[in-house]
Amino acid sequence: MQFKLFSIFAFDIFNNVLLASICMKSFIPSLGKRKGLLIIIVAAILLELISLVRYNYTRDLMEQNLEKHAEMELTLKAILIKSTLCSAEDILKNHIWDIRETLPQPDSVYSAVSRMISLGRNLRGGSVAFVPNYYPSKGELFEPYVQKTGDSVVSMQIAGLNHNYTESDFYREAIALDDAVWVDPYVDNEGAQEIVTSYSMPVRDKSGVLAGVAGIDVSLEWLSDTLNSRHIYPSSFLLLLSESGKPIIRPSEKNVSKAIPDEIIRLINDSTIARKQSLSGRSKLIDFDIKGRDGCVYYANMRGKPHWQIAVVCYDDEVFASLKKLRFRVFLLSLLAFGILLFMIDRFARNEKKLKLKTLEQERTNGELRIANNIQQALLPTAEESQAINEDVCVEGRLIPAKAVGGDLYNAFIRDGKLFFCIGDVSGKGIPSALIMAITQTVFRNVASRESNPAHIMKQLNEMACRNNKANIFVTLFIGVLDLPTGHLRYCNAGHEKPILVDQQILLEAKPNLPIGLFEDTNYEMQTTTLQPGSTLFLYTDGLTEARNAKGKFLGRDKAIQLVSECGSTDPKQLLEAIISEVKQFSENTEQSDDLTLLALRYTPSQEQEVQGEGLTLHNDVKEIEALGPFIKQIAEKLGIEKSLAGKLRLAVEEAVVNVMEYAYPSGKMGEVNIRATSNGQRLKFIITDSGIPFNPTEVSAADTTLSAEERPIGGLGILLVRELMDSINYERINGKNVLTLSKNYKTT
Repeated sequence: MQFKLFSIFAFDIFNNVLLASICMKSFIPSLGKRKGLLIIIVAAILLELISLVRYNYTRDLMEQNLEKHAEMELTLKAILIKSTLCSAEDILKNHIWDIRETLPQPDSVYSAVSRMISLGRNLRGGSVAFVPNYYPSKGELFEPYVQKTGDSVVSMQIAGLNHNYTESDFYREAIALDDAVWVDPYVDNEGAQEIVTSYSMPVRDKSGVLAGVAGIDVSLEWLSDTLNSRHIYPSSFLLLLSESGKPIIRPSEKNVSKAIPDEIIRLINDSTIARKQSLSGRSKLIDFDIKGRDGCVYYANMRGKPHWQIAVVCYDDEVFASLKKLRFRVFLLSLLAFGILLFMIDRFARNEKKLKLKTLEQERTNGELRIANNIQQALLPTAEESQAINEDVCVEGRLIPAKAVGGDLYNAFIRDGKLFFCIGDVSGKGIPSALIMAITQTVFRNVASRESNPAHIMKQLNEMACRNNKANIFVTLFIGVLDLPTGHLRYCNAGHEKPILVDQQILLEAKPNLPIGLFEDTNYEMQTTTLQPGSTLFLYTDGLTEARNAKGKFLGRDKAIQLVSECGSTDPKQLLEAIISEVKQFSENTEQSDDLTLLALRYTPSQEQEVQGEGLTLHNDVKEIEALGPFIKQIAEKLGIEKSLAGKLRLAVEEAVVNVMEYAYPSGKMGEVNIRATSNGQRLKFIITDSGIPFNPTEVSAADTTLSAEERPIGGLGILLVRELMDSINYERINGKNVLTLSKNYKTT
């Protein structure tokens, strides 16, 4: 608690000092030294007032907390005491019948009392005080008593000239009230030989005649250990008082001076509400000042009988010791803060004039660079666009320019079930590189919107970069096209860093084609691989491998691979944040010398299940198209798809299958077309596979419906219809087979 309050105070003072410093920076030059000094004095007073208010508020909280602890301790101690006393009550009440049975034989009473006191750990003795002359043979007074010491039991008759029990409280009150009673603690010199409290009740024989009073003596030695263990504070102690206010248990004079408990007992007895207060309500509080030491007493009455009072005593110097230390530390912090404040104000005043001119000039330059940076950042995919690309792939990118604008680039978007992505690094720095970056981004988007071969995309980008390239600026670039249904990755590398397969902790095999912008007739080679579900591909610019620390040491490719492996995560966003954090730690706050761009994509195809077993296989005969109707109907019924959507699905699949039958196989050659359906509960896919010649229907130009029927060329309407009916169309050539995937999101009826 002390540390928490200290942190709160320190944080508040720091904030106020910082605010005052900012105000001083703005006002000191114009107000002058005198007014500035006045403002400092006012700020100091305000800070001290805040500290004082917080101190009082915290003290109130600590007092409330103390009260709760005190109430808890009083309640627990009262419960412990009451449980022992109630146990004694139950023992006596449950053995009255045993004593009644032994009344005809007076010597048997010892056995009944012995059996009774053997059941209680804190019972020191028990007796039956018979009415005078109840047994003429035993004399006028007869009180058989059984004393228990440890495991030994001693029986004796303690009535006599020196002990007239008829004058004792336990006998007189039980007879007078004709009921069970507790008596105030007393020293039992005849029986228990120690301080006890007695519980007694009348005993009647079988005919209802009063025979005497049975009682048990409860030792109070255990109470001292119970009440004076585990105190709230080292000097705290507890008191137990009788209903009349006499002390039952008090602390040892070795630990507490006798005068202190005596004064506290007097204060409790003087309180008019002390005897009315019940533990069922809040305990009462008394503040005291004894021998120059302040403290407080929380006390309450125990429920039921006996009506004892229990109190706990605490001293202020222990309760608020941590708060006083805290206040002193806060005071020292305040002095330090004001010293820093004065130093800052002096420095602000000295440098204000110099900074004004430089600030105006810098603001003009920064404004221009800020606009350029905003334009550059607008060309990159936003975080929302990256997260919403597709449920089958998660893409995350970061571009951290070394200057206001940089020459790195990355991009990613979805078309026809494929993820098109790139990452690049423009040679040079500053505005020229930023312009080339912007042009490359735009051209990549434009070319990739109609071309699916990454080598062809790279070639067209190279032709653009070489055109009028008098500054000899080149771009290292990596382009990838990921087929989302299959995980088939086609890529082309133009002198860029090789990507890292995070799960395998290896570099992706990528041939080092020449960067774009060097030679217009450069040919680029496409490569392929397959990403397994859950695979993560990490791409980066040389800003990662060439990051330097304070000693000028580079991070290096091997360290980068190790870093990516250690930071590997199923979430690309967490992966990039971890790597950026590690790079900053490695750099040791060294100024960034090159743009840093990171791009991570994780291939996470949704889990889909076959809807109709092995699917449907047709020969390349248009007559067999009729079998598609029942096949699609069964799928729609199984998935609960509404009839109107089922009709559209049938029309789209028929158009696609007919298209395959007509173009995949040469005339007269027999072949097969396999149609499978998969679903993840929200998206339905029809996967159409054939072994015919390579044919990509998605590259067929859609028919121009604005032309008349006579002017319109043959073909294209089928593909246009399929695109209109389905959410996406995807084609891949895999293992010598054409794979066409039609996807449609649906809702069940």
